[in-house]
Order: sequence, then structure tokens, then C-alpha cells
Amino acid sequence: MSPDHIVEIGGRQLKLTNLDKVLYPATGFTNGQVIDYYARIPPLLVPPLSGTPLPLKRYPRGVDDPPFFETDATKHRPE
Repeated sequence: MSPDHIVEIGGRQLKLTNLDKVLYPATGFTNGQVIDYYARIPPLLVPPLSGTPLPLKRYPRGVDDPPFFETDATKHRPE
């Protein structure tokens, strides 16, 4: 298992955990690989989503178990 990592984004520190946890069993993609992917695509992803409310569908036990919608923004969200 990989160690936790602390990254700084926009002046905020984020603790990234469970980076080796397989998120997509069919392909073997891990949390770390998904985070890396999303870190690389903001130039393509952010412009069309800017100003759009974004509900979060959470899969705390992986994509093979039931998800839930997080409807309230967490207190740790960016401005």
C-alpha cells in the first residue's frame, strides 16, 4: 500500500489517502491513477463546467458497491 501524500493546491493542503485502492476493478485503475488523470485534464474539463453545480456521486467501497449522492458541500471545499 502506498503512503498517504500531502499536496498543496491553491494554498490549501490536501491529504490523499488510499492511493493504491482499486477503484475500477474491471480495469484495475486505482484511486491514485484516477487522481492523476483528473489532475492532468483541467484545461479540457473546467471551461465547460465552470459555473455549473456539480453533485458528487460517491463510491466509498468502490464502483461495484452501491453509491450515494453527496448533496451538501463539505466545509473543506474551496471558495
